Amino acid sequence: MIVKLLQDHVIKASPFCGPIHEILRGAENSPNIAMAFDIGRTGAHYHESFDEIYLVLDGWIDLRLYDAAIAQTSTHHLEANELCVITKGIHHQISAASPTNRLAVITMPRFEPADEQLSEVLN
Repeated sequence: MIVKLLQDHVIKASPFCGPIHEILRGAENSPNIAMAFDIGRTGAHYHESFDEIYLVLDGWIDLRLYDAAIAQTSTHHLEANELCVITKGIHHQISAASPTNRLAVITMPRFEPADEQLSEVLN
């Protein structure tokens, strides 16, 4: 059994998303679970080595995505209890968000801030 309390969160600085509260750091090929509290507009970026799931717990976010494989940009409005799976290589950015929100971020494999790559397409 694993129990993680608020005091167990490890706050990591994401160069594009700001402070991320890592709740569960999985083994090398296991999922990572983190939270963003009151996240605002983020820098446009993508990841080369992991997939992300954005699950909105409270509030809302507007998400911009660019899929290089099909050269297509899309925008999505996510409310509480809605999610988006962002596979590696998909450029993404939170373009707007409610003033108060909670976003669960699940990565597979684990999150590595050094793998955040600047998106020239969405900037």
